Amino acid sequence: MRKHYTILIPLFILFSLFFTGCTQMQEEVLSPAERDILYQISTLDSLVAGNYEGIETAAQVLEKGDFGIGTFEGLDGEMVALDGTIYQVKATGAVEEPDEDIMIPFSSVTFFDANSSYKISEVENLDALKALLDPMIEKKDRFYAIRLDGDFSAVKVRSVPKQEKPYPVLSEVTSSQPVFDYEEVSGTLVGFWCPDYVGSVNVPGYHLHFISDDRTMGGHLLEISFADAQVMIDETRFFSMTLSEEAAREGDIVDAQDEIDKVEK
Repeated sequence: MRKHYTILIPLFILFSLFFTGCTQMQEEVLSPAERDILYQISTLDSLVAGNYEGIETAAQVLEKGDFGIGTFEGLDGEMVALDGTIYQVKATGAVEEPDEDIMIPFSSVTFFDANSSYKISEVENLDALKALLDPMIEKKDRFYAIRLDGDFSAVKVRSVPKQEKPYPVLSEVTSSQPVFDYEEVSGTLVGFWCPDYVGSVNVPGYHLHFISDDRTMGGHLLEISFADAQVMIDETRFFSMTLSEEAAREGDIVDAQDEIDKVEK
């Protein structure tokens, strides 16, 4: 018994140390600098030109960030990533949690670590919201992840229907996009502010998506109004992008910025 007992004690200690070490390793997997990256799949120009083929899976995207926006293969709805979960807002307005192997052709994600927090009030429309957010964007050469939680008087959003090959350019898709108007809804805005120099890589300025607290409503934000909300800002210094292994189709785009304006507005 004594031999057995003296052997068990070191094994127990070793077992405890092993799991303590594993826990510490898990906590130290990502450094602050590694979390401070805006990770993007593809370019906005490529998406606008009709490149809707998936490049990475939802599971792969979540390895690079727990917060962000995007779309799905075939342009099958709007993507919202919030608190480590990806949601798919379908063209019907329904919100689903897609399979982790669903393919994503375009997205922007980061690990959200708020650097600052503000309360804002009496926002009558999206332009007024942007005016209130502008002073929070202190360094105009950085990327900013933006999270806004509140009870909204009105929210207007859109989604996009799944397309068949040969894929049309994005402005053709959004010209007949389903639009949804919601009133008195609680939820979260998820998105980014990008600097002007990103050009056609991403949307310069604000790009926001919405999802309701009950996860039944969402989409690309077109308009909003509310009395009070809480804004959290995550300043992001680094940028990383993955492109498709295949050559991107150029599409029929003459003026890319004009096409982007059509799509976003």
